[in-house]
Amino acid sequence: MTEKYLINGLVQGIGFRPSVKRAAQNLGIKGTVKNTGGDVEILAQGDDAALEKFKAEIRKIPQAVITEFTAERTEDSYFCGFEIIQSGSIRTQLPMLAPDIAVCDRCISEFSESDNRRFMHPFISCTSCGPRYSILQDVPYDRCNITMSDFGMCGECEREYRDIKNIRCHAQTIACNDCGPVLSYTVCGDPLTEAVKTIDGGGIAAVKDIGGYHFACSASSEGAAAEVRRIKQRENKPFAVMFNSLDEIYSYAYVSETERDLLTSAARPVVLLKKKRGFAPSVCGKSDYIGAFMPCNPVQHYLTRECGPLVMTSANISGSPIITDNDTMFKLREQTGGFEILSHNRNILTPLDDSVCRVICGKVQLIRRARGYTPLPLEINSSRDINVLAAGGDLKAAFCYAADGRAYMSQYFGDLENAEIYEVWKNNIERLGRLLGIHDAVFISDMHPGYYSAVYAKGNTLQHHFAHMASVMAEHKLQGSALGFIFDGTGYGTDGCVWGGEVISYDNGFKRIASLEYTELLGGDEAAKSSEMTLDCFLISAGLKPRSENAALIEAALKNHINTVKSSGMGRLFDAVSALLGISGYNSYEGESAILLEAAAARAKNTYSLTLSLKNGKWHTSRLIRDIAAAYDSGTDKDSLALGFHKAVADAVCDYAENQEEKNIILSGGVFSNRLLTELCFDRLTKSGYNVYINEQIPCNDGGIALGQAWYALNG
Repeated sequence: MTEKYLINGLVQGIGFRPSVKRAAQNLGIKGTVKNTGGDVEILAQGDDAALEKFKAEIRKIPQAVITEFTAERTEDSYFCGFEIIQSGSIRTQLPMLAPDIAVCDRCISEFSESDNRRFMHPFISCTSCGPRYSILQDVPYDRCNITMSDFGMCGECEREYRDIKNIRCHAQTIACNDCGPVLSYTVCGDPLTEAVKTIDGGGIAAVKDIGGYHFACSASSEGAAAEVRRIKQRENKPFAVMFNSLDEIYSYAYVSETERDLLTSAARPVVLLKKKRGFAPSVCGKSDYIGAFMPCNPVQHYLTRECGPLVMTSANISGSPIITDNDTMFKLREQTGGFEILSHNRNILTPLDDSVCRVICGKVQLIRRARGYTPLPLEINSSRDINVLAAGGDLKAAFCYAADGRAYMSQYFGDLENAEIYEVWKNNIERLGRLLGIHDAVFISDMHPGYYSAVYAKGNTLQHHFAHMASVMAEHKLQGSALGFIFDGTGYGTDGCVWGGEVISYDNGFKRIASLEYTELLGGDEAAKSSEMTLDCFLISAGLKPRSENAALIEAALKNHINTVKSSGMGRLFDAVSALLGISGYNSYEGESAILLEAAAARAKNTYSLTLSLKNGKWHTSRLIRDIAAAYDSGTDKDSLALGFHKAVADAVCDYAENQEEKNIILSGGVFSNRLLTELCFDRLTKSGYNVYINEQIPCNDGGIALGQAWYALNG
């Protein structure tokens, strides 16, 4: 009896075909297996009992995610055994493309064995690990369709590639010290040895990794960390730190079981951990957290093993695209100096930054979705049979393709106001569309008329905060009604004003039902960065005297409505309170003032009671600002005021929700990156019997709105 199986899902780039062949041989099954587009096709010949066992074994293959498995009887053919045969190109469904996978323990063990032929081979991998999406030129995932096609296999690798008993049987990235890519370094000598000498000597190495270049330096070297800040033009934002082992991390941070699993997962994300002790002052700065992660490739394993914990941050000027090509990296070295370059000659086709996540409210939440997660799709509800391209927004840009009940979120790119990032973003839209086989799509974007993403899409639009809410509904497959609290710094509103502190209802459509009251703020990039300037605007609105050196100019601008906007942004309120308490008057990176305000609240031993009052659908900030100013001026501890402010906002959310009949509550928007605020709201509402939903698989900030746009286009 012969059966034909067509299997869709994550079945390429994970050693699926060799596993199928091993199972077939163990059960005496004859036939063939091949990749077809994004699927796998199997012809299996055997008796009924063997075929049933065979299908069960296929479903157990490690790392596979089978979304559809069809089986049908077919004409008998003659098979002399079971073979992996040449791939086909026919596509039946959208493929699931494998993300880049961290090097496995077995490969690292071989890498460290002096008598192993892959001893110190910097590109060691097998069917279970190594780069995938970053080197993928086309589907199916075969050697000829990845950048490893530039390197011919030596005789020994060719033998291993054909040997079904070998862990590298049909490993498309197979190579060894005699073939494949090679490392080079800007200092003469063995590249890895010399890179270690550089780092141990207090220097910096730009290291070409899976998704792009990183700057690497010792986390204990203040001089090196400060130099990285100079080169990157990055003032205060904390650096992530790479550790060689969990034991190292345990000595610097508190780690829960869930956080441990994240750190050791194949995705190898940066995980935000509560800090026990810090590093050099320029590494984590004033943050209470360490962005910790573990090596995902052999070079990183070696460097962290030899040098200890390393600052590992993207090797580019802040605000510019991650660097993937060698020429650009050498040009940056010429312009800035201060580092050596550890390079290799394998091309990177898709730039991928490190993913960032945390555990909050007992849930894993991605803050930045990139390497290790992209381009795995999310399963979402869909009531329309169309292909969608959702452009997202201009800040923390990420786009989304959606079709057939799947949403493919792109990686994080940065801000589209940078022309280079905009070009990379556009190129990746075209690239992912080609890999997925999506050629015609309905466009949808943010409704902001000045967004580059909206100009590119030129299609349907969805209001910014509605999209935030829809992103949570998409993730959790929510149906029916919901009540959303969507807080961020800025988003273009349907009335032309700047929104950001919104209560939104959904019941077959989105409706804004409450918000922060409007405060007239100075517009422009500098106003968004200057918390002192924002504070003056709130003080003037509250009938108080402004406090900054530019108070007279600000008063004049507001009086004459020169370059001003009406804003209900909750993020701007957090900025103003941070400045009012003397905590932070300027955002050298996005959210800095709010982050430091949260840190102050976390230190508080007492809470100063404050209220954010609601009247006629508006939360009034004027009284709150006056109360905080009076208490602070009279000598009240700023930490207790910071905690009181957080509780006032959380109480405002919960009080409003508890006066509504709706039980499905959504919290989204960049302000809910604030752990304290999110936990205060989540804990009280869940204890009161509400179903509280937050973003988990995508960011709650603007990096997630493309998913909401896509969901709306499919269901709205």
